[in-house]
Amino acid sequence: MTTTRTRSDRRSLAVAAVIGHLVVIAGAALLREPTFWFAVGLMGPGLGVCVSTTAVLRKAVGRPGSAAKDLDERELLLRDRAHYAAFQGICVLMLVDLAYGLYAAGQPDSGSLLSAMTAALFVFGTSLPALWLAWRLPDDDPEDFEGVAPA
Repeated sequence: MTTTRTRSDRRSLAVAAVIGHLVVIAGAALLREPTFWFAVGLMGPGLGVCVSTTAVLRKAVGRPGSAAKDLDERELLLRDRAHYAAFQGICVLMLVDLAYGLYAAGQPDSGSLLSAMTAALFVFGTSLPALWLAWRLPDDDPEDFEGVAPA
Protein backbone atom coordinates (compact mmCIF):
# COMPACT_ATOMS: atom_id res chain seq x y z
CA MET A 1 0.00 0.00 0.00
CA THR A 2 1.42 3.36 -0.98
CA THR A 3 1.34 6.25 1.43
CA THR A 4 -0.46 9.44 0.53
CA ARG A 5 1.65 11.98 2.36
CA THR A 6 1.89 14.54 -0.42
CA ARG A 7 -0.67 17.18 -1.26
CA SER A 8 -0.80 16.12 -4.91
CA ASP A 9 -1.61 12.52 -3.94
CA ARG A 10 -4.37 13.66 -1.60
CA ARG A 11 -5.76 16.05 -4.20
CA SER A 12 -5.80 13.30 -6.82
CA LEU A 13 -7.78 11.11 -4.44
CA ALA A 14 -10.10 14.02 -3.63
CA VAL A 15 -10.81 14.59 -7.33
CA ALA A 16 -11.49 10.85 -7.80
CA ALA A 17 -13.85 10.90 -4.79
CA VAL A 18 -15.75 13.92 -6.12
CA ILE A 19 -16.07 12.27 -9.54
CA GLY A 20 -17.41 9.13 -7.85
CA HIS A 21 -19.91 11.20 -5.89
CA LEU A 22 -21.04 13.04 -9.03
CA VAL A 23 -21.56 9.71 -10.80
CA VAL A 24 -23.72 8.50 -7.89
CA ILE A 25 -25.71 11.76 -7.96
CA ALA A 26 -26.20 11.43 -11.72
CA GLY A 27 -27.39 7.86 -11.19
CA ALA A 28 -29.84 9.03 -8.54
CA ALA A 29 -31.15 11.69 -10.93
CA LEU A 30 -31.73 9.08 -13.65
CA LEU A 31 -33.38 6.53 -11.36
CA ARG A 32 -36.68 6.24 -13.20
CA GLU A 33 -38.27 3.67 -15.47
CA PRO A 34 -36.68 4.14 -18.90
CA THR A 35 -33.17 4.60 -17.49
CA PHE A 36 -33.45 2.54 -14.29
CA TRP A 37 -30.83 -0.12 -15.06
CA PHE A 38 -28.46 2.45 -16.54
CA ALA A 39 -28.77 4.46 -13.31
CA VAL A 40 -28.12 1.37 -11.18
CA GLY A 41 -25.12 0.61 -13.40
CA LEU A 42 -23.80 4.12 -12.74
CA MET A 43 -24.47 4.11 -9.03
CA GLY A 44 -22.70 0.82 -8.23
CA PRO A 45 -19.22 1.67 -9.54
CA GLY A 46 -19.61 5.33 -8.54
CA LEU A 47 -20.40 4.30 -4.97
CA GLY A 48 -17.41 1.97 -4.95
CA VAL A 49 -15.09 4.74 -6.13
CA CYS A 50 -16.37 7.44 -3.79
CA VAL A 51 -16.49 5.24 -0.69
CA SER A 52 -13.07 3.66 -1.24
CA THR A 53 -11.30 6.92 -2.06
CA THR A 54 -12.95 8.69 0.88
CA ALA A 55 -11.82 5.90 3.20
CA VAL A 56 -8.25 6.27 1.95
CA LEU A 57 -8.50 10.05 2.30
CA ARG A 58 -9.71 9.82 5.89
CA LYS A 59 -6.64 7.73 6.67
CA ALA A 60 -4.40 10.09 4.69
CA VAL A 61 -5.50 13.26 6.49
CA GLY A 62 -4.66 11.59 9.76
CA ARG A 63 -5.15 13.06 13.18
CA PRO A 64 -7.38 16.06 12.41
CA GLY A 65 -10.21 13.56 12.01
CA SER A 66 -9.65 12.16 15.54
CA ALA A 67 -11.40 12.86 18.82
CA ALA A 68 -10.68 16.17 20.56
CA LYS A 69 -8.73 14.62 23.45
CA ASP A 70 -6.11 13.28 21.02
CA LEU A 71 -5.45 16.57 19.20
CA ASP A 72 -3.23 19.57 19.80
CA GLU A 73 -4.40 23.15 19.23
CA ARG A 74 -3.39 23.28 15.55
CA GLU A 75 -5.11 19.98 14.80
CA LEU A 76 -8.25 21.09 16.65
CA LEU A 77 -8.31 24.28 14.57
CA LEU A 78 -7.94 22.28 11.35
CA ARG A 79 -10.68 19.85 12.37
CA ASP A 80 -13.04 22.66 13.33
CA ARG A 81 -12.38 24.51 10.05
CA ALA A 82 -13.00 21.32 8.08
CA HIS A 83 -16.27 20.66 9.90
CA TYR A 84 -17.43 24.26 9.45
CA ALA A 85 -16.64 24.14 5.71
CA ALA A 86 -18.42 20.78 5.49
CA PHE A 87 -21.45 22.22 7.28
CA GLN A 88 -21.65 24.99 4.69
CA GLY A 89 -21.29 22.41 1.92
CA ILE A 90 -24.05 20.26 3.42
CA CYS A 91 -26.32 23.33 3.51
CA VAL A 92 -25.73 23.81 -0.24
CA LEU A 93 -26.34 20.11 -0.87
CA MET A 94 -29.64 20.30 1.01
CA LEU A 95 -30.69 23.25 -1.16
CA VAL A 96 -29.91 21.08 -4.19
CA ASP A 97 -31.98 18.30 -2.61
CA LEU A 98 -34.85 20.72 -2.01
CA ALA A 99 -34.78 21.88 -5.64
CA TYR A 100 -34.68 18.26 -6.82
CA GLY A 101 -37.58 17.43 -4.51
CA LEU A 102 -39.66 20.20 -6.06
CA TYR A 103 -38.85 18.80 -9.50
CA ALA A 104 -39.52 15.20 -8.46
CA ALA A 105 -42.89 16.09 -6.92
CA GLY A 106 -44.46 16.07 -10.38
CA GLN A 107 -42.94 12.71 -11.34
CA PRO A 108 -44.44 9.31 -10.75
CA ASP A 109 -42.91 7.55 -7.74
CA SER A 110 -41.53 10.84 -6.43
CA GLY A 111 -40.75 9.43 -2.99
CA SER A 112 -38.26 6.91 -4.38
CA LEU A 113 -36.64 9.55 -6.58
CA LEU A 114 -36.23 11.99 -3.70
CA SER A 115 -34.95 9.36 -1.26
CA ALA A 116 -32.32 8.18 -3.76
CA MET A 117 -31.12 11.74 -4.32
CA THR A 118 -31.13 12.49 -0.59
CA ALA A 119 -29.05 9.37 0.08
CA ALA A 120 -26.56 10.28 -2.66
CA LEU A 121 -26.19 13.84 -1.35
CA PHE A 122 -25.92 12.58 2.24
CA VAL A 123 -23.03 10.28 1.34
CA PHE A 124 -21.34 13.21 -0.43
CA GLY A 125 -21.89 15.43 2.60
CA THR A 126 -20.31 12.95 5.00
CA SER A 127 -17.10 12.96 2.99
CA LEU A 128 -16.75 16.75 2.84
CA PRO A 129 -14.49 17.14 5.93
CA ALA A 130 -11.98 14.62 4.54
CA LEU A 131 -12.14 16.25 1.10
CA TRP A 132 -11.55 19.70 2.60
CA LEU A 133 -8.60 18.49 4.65
CA ALA A 134 -7.13 16.60 1.70
CA TRP A 135 -7.25 19.74 -0.40
CA ARG A 136 -6.00 22.19 2.23
CA LEU A 137 -3.38 20.33 4.29
CA PRO A 138 0.24 20.99 3.35
CA ASP A 139 2.74 18.23 2.63
CA ASP A 140 4.02 16.37 5.66
CA ASP A 141 7.54 17.18 6.80
CA PRO A 142 9.75 14.21 5.83
CA GLU A 143 11.87 14.72 8.96
CA ASP A 144 8.86 13.74 11.08
CA PHE A 145 9.00 10.24 9.61
CA GLU A 146 12.72 9.50 9.76
CA GLY A 147 13.31 6.18 11.46
CA VAL A 148 9.61 5.24 11.34
CA ALA A 149 8.69 2.10 9.41
CA PRO A 150 5.89 2.58 6.83
CA ALA A 151 2.53 1.10 7.73
